[in-house]
Amino acid sequence: MSAASPDVPEAISGGTIDRIPGTELPVAGTRRDVALASRGASARLLGRVVLGTVGLAVFTGVIGCNPLTDGPSPFPTATVRPTATPNRAYSTVRVGTIIDAVKTLGRVVAAQEADLNFRNTGRIRDVLVQPGDLVTAGQVLAELDQRDLPWQLSRARLGVRQAEARLEASVARQVVDTVQVDELAVQSAVVQLAGAKLAQSRLDADVPDADVLDARSRIASARSALDTARFAIRARDADLAVKQAELAVKLMPPNAQEIARARLEIEIARVRLAQTEAGPRAEDIRAAEILVDQERTRLARLTDSSPVRAEDIAGGRLELLRAVGVVTRVFADIDAGLLVAAVPRTSAIASARNGVDVARNALEKLLATVPSATEIEAQRASIRLAEIALERLRSPQTFDAESARVAVKVAEARLAQLVAGPNEAEIASIRAQISAIELARDGAKGAVNVAEANLQAAESRLAFVLEGPNRFDRDDAANRISAVQAQITALSDRVDTNRQAADQARTIATFDQETLRRAVAQARLDVSNFEDQTGDVRIVAPFPGRITRLAARPGDTVQAFFPVMNLSSLEGVVVKADISEADVPRLQEGMPVDLTLDIYPGQLIRGRIISLPVSTTERVGAAPDRATRIAVDWPAPTPLGRPELGMLARVQITLLSKPDVLLVPNTAIKIVGKRKFIEYMDGDIRRSRNVELGIQTDTDTEVLSGVQPGMVVIAGQN
Repeated sequence: MSAASPDVPEAISGGTIDRIPGTELPVAGTRRDVALASRGASARLLGRVVLGTVGLAVFTGVIGCNPLTDGPSPFPTATVRPTATPNRAYSTVRVGTIIDAVKTLGRVVAAQEADLNFRNTGRIRDVLVQPGDLVTAGQVLAELDQRDLPWQLSRARLGVRQAEARLEASVARQVVDTVQVDELAVQSAVVQLAGAKLAQSRLDADVPDADVLDARSRIASARSALDTARFAIRARDADLAVKQAELAVKLMPPNAQEIARARLEIEIARVRLAQTEAGPRAEDIRAAEILVDQERTRLARLTDSSPVRAEDIAGGRLELLRAVGVVTRVFADIDAGLLVAAVPRTSAIASARNGVDVARNALEKLLATVPSATEIEAQRASIRLAEIALERLRSPQTFDAESARVAVKVAEARLAQLVAGPNEAEIASIRAQISAIELARDGAKGAVNVAEANLQAAESRLAFVLEGPNRFDRDDAANRISAVQAQITALSDRVDTNRQAADQARTIATFDQETLRRAVAQARLDVSNFEDQTGDVRIVAPFPGRITRLAARPGDTVQAFFPVMNLSSLEGVVVKADISEADVPRLQEGMPVDLTLDIYPGQLIRGRIISLPVSTTERVGAAPDRATRIAVDWPAPTPLGRPELGMLARVQITLLSKPDVLLVPNTAIKIVGKRKFIEYMDGDIRRSRNVELGIQTDTDTEVLSGVQPGMVVIAGQN
């Protein structure tokens, strides 16, 4: 692009072409400024032309009227030379496709190559390859001079492993301390001794009352369980009789009375429906109001009744407890054998139970005279129900009629069911319930047998408790005490012996382990020292290939990461291109690439990006690859040859292709400061217009706004 060069108007003065000062047209301005400047310049030009013409005419007239002259005038006539028009180049705004691409040069290289280096600074001891040599993966290519450090480092590492192994073996041979186990055994034996002595003292003492009471309570519990089991059998029998009667009723055909009752219920439901549809009667409303008054009167009676004293209720409860105590005492006398005869025992039990009933009835009578909070709340609920019924009569609801209709349908359905006879599903359900009750009765019978067995066991225990211990039990208890005491003595001696041995062994093991830990720490320190002195001293081939470049010899001192040699793979060739850092973020692997080579004249070769520049080192001894690699679909060889390593290639990576855009030549774009514009001719006047630019190639620029297709713009001067 070039800066703006505004045209300068020209004028004729004295027969020659002179530049009129102060008539330069502003390039960057409005249309009004251009018009004003044009008109001013034209006026000044016109004045000068008129003055020049008048002067010329006067001069010519004077010369022509000179009587002293004869023939043509000796003075030449002034002539005006034509104005020179600048030779400008023009271009037409066209619609086309613009391509945003990255263009650069590349070089044919091996598909896989690497710059190999040392990771540490040092002197090269040996270079084991030469340019052109074939190497295999893992082959050592060069070494730094480190003398005997690798051998010392290996020996130090071996020493660490040996020291750690000895420490682990020493820790694994920890002292087995059985003192705590022996002490627990002593404590257990002491507990056994206490138990044996307690058992002996119980044998020597009289039978405690607690044991007798416990045995008798077990008998009472067993008898209660037996009574409960027998009651369960009677309850199951009653349930079975009820279900059997229900089944018999279901199987009976409907009689005339039930059918008549069902029809009567239908008529009653229909009458209620008619009453509901006709609306409430005055007498019904009056009856509801009377019911509300009655319920309120009942509530007043409950709240206004005279209270019963608390001491009266407490006395009634005390009398009930005394009556229950009499019953308990009677049963205890029976169990103790004080009441042996059947008649006195029966009369005593009946009298005690009668006393309980009398006391209970007296207490219930006292409690019945005091209205409870539940009764008062229930009465208030009755009042609310009565008020709701009265309100429903006064303001009948639509759902009342619907409820009446439902009642009619229910009564009709019941009559239909009576006429149709029993339902098979209901009969099957009742029979299933009968079977379940029979199974439950069988289970209750088994519970009776278990309860009888428990009762016999409880009676046997009571007999054993009342009989007391014999001589054999006392001898056995004494022998058990002696054996436990001897066991405690032996265990105590073993605890003392094992504690002394464990303390001695623990002291020796602690000293040995501390010595071994110091040896491990020293060995690790030696390894760390050797590692600080030893770096990566070898260059190893990361893949098989050929050495293409060698930049060092044995004895040279090289810096860390300096490329010492280059290794290229023998499998395939690619194009390696150096892309500017500004364009790399715009690229992606897999993008298509267009290439041209001299050995393929006039032929466009296709390729794709297979790798982008990296900034990290992936392999030891290899420098990071900062080039873009392109896989190429190579065509067949030509007479000019085939792709060889080192050949140059022109690379174009298309980033964006925009069709149907407005294009102008780059020379048509003017830039002054931050302003971007184009120039065009409006008649004889040169004008400018601001534009917004898009993509720019080597020859064309995309214009986003400011021009129209077919517009002629100034594209510079020829």
